[in-house]
Amino acid sequence: MKKNWDSVPQKVSFIIVNYNSSDLTEQCVMSIQQHIKMEYEIIVVDNASSKKDYDNLRLRMPSFVQIIRSKLNSGMGGGNLLGANFANGDYFCFINSDVIFTEDCVSPLCSYLEENPHVGCITPQQYSPDGRKISSFGHNNGLRFEIFKDRIFEILFPKRFPTRNIQTEPIIVNQINGCFMLLPAPAFWQAGGFDTNIFLYCEEYDLATRLRRIGLQSVVHPCYRYTHLGSSSTKKLSKSIVRREDYISRLYVYRKHHGLLISLLYQLVLIVKVLVNPHKWNMLDVVFRGEALSISMKHQLKGVS
Repeated sequence: MKKNWDSVPQKVSFIIVNYNSSDLTEQCVMSIQQHIKMEYEIIVVDNASSKKDYDNLRLRMPSFVQIIRSKLNSGMGGGNLLGANFANGDYFCFINSDVIFTEDCVSPLCSYLEENPHVGCITPQQYSPDGRKISSFGHNNGLRFEIFKDRIFEILFPKRFPTRNIQTEPIIVNQINGCFMLLPAPAFWQAGGFDTNIFLYCEEYDLATRLRRIGLQSVVHPCYRYTHLGSSSTKKLSKSIVRREDYISRLYVYRKHHGLLISLLYQLVLIVKVLVNPHKWNMLDVVFRGEALSISMKHQLKGVS
């Protein structure tokens, strides 16, 4: 059941990274204006978009929106971290440019965070544009899940690994989806913010892991909702590039949090899975390298003048 929150005195900072997606960013900002009732500010970080898209962004944004132009595309984590440095809210709401608000799902979640100081990150239920529930959280994308897959753990250990898309009450999860992450500002900074070594993917896994280490949990609240249009920036990239960045980030983050031996076992499992699938043989250089940050597209992108 939803609660009727009469007032939430805090302020939330919406931080949106724009990368050649000004039309979507405009829709997102308009939906915030339409639905969010608590005090807020909006910070849009342009991640070195084309001049045409940046000019379009400046033309379409309301005057109160703070636009920060980054001269380099530093990825989602880097862009969000840049925006957070300019934020003044009690809460940070990191959202993708392709998120659409259909109700005020933020005010009650801020109240939930205030009442539950052990929670460091929360998200509402994600829906597709046609009204279908989409999973709003994931289990750890690690060694066990590469071998056995999620469903086995959901059946054997339902309390620890809840089934996705059928929840009716707030649940503690290992990681929430990165397209909508609401955190108390002190928790975000205490956890260390986003790791700017990560260009695409696994930012939420990395942040959730560091939040747990300081005693803070991640929660999905399925009584509130938003719409996610899906992959506004990455859909413009080839599947090969997207897959490479996914492997690069997974190997880096797993090594970072799980030590040498376990991460080597994880790498071996990925190598075997790539070898048995000819369609993925173009990923062999990535999985054999392990922490292959040097071949991330982050180091191939040029900045803007």
